[in-house]
Amino acid sequence: MKRKRISFLSLICVSLFTIAIFVGCKKEPVTLDGDFIVITADEGAEGKTLLAYMQELKEQEKLSFELANGMVTSINGKANAADFSSCWMLYTSDSENANEAWGVVEYEEKSYGSATLGAESLIVKTGEIYIWWYQSF
Repeated sequence: MKRKRISFLSLICVSLFTIAIFVGCKKEPVTLDGDFIVITADEGAEGKTLLAYMQELKEQEKLSFELANGMVTSINGKANAADFSSCWMLYTSDSENANEAWGVVEYEEKSYGSATLGAESLIVKTGEIYIWWYQSF
């Protein structure tokens, strides 16, 4: 009886692991993780500005955001504080458009530099990651 239980549990664990691998293979363009919004650029995003790509994601209902005077003021209902003591800041894996001297965010054991351009000017590159982090100062 004990041997059957162990075998059954082993089978369940292997099955769950296999499902997790297959589910994890398809990368969604937007990952939500607490105060982070992670945007992964796919081939269809190449050459567009981050803002244009975010607009497409908004139309697909994968992301919502608001702008004021060219600045992202709210993402998925979480707005910048009126005094900017907390606000959305942009970081990227694109080393050509990031500056670690301006700030770094750690996400999933990797470092991402602060974007040197705003979303309306930053050209998206396939395979790069763009992270919006809601920071308090």
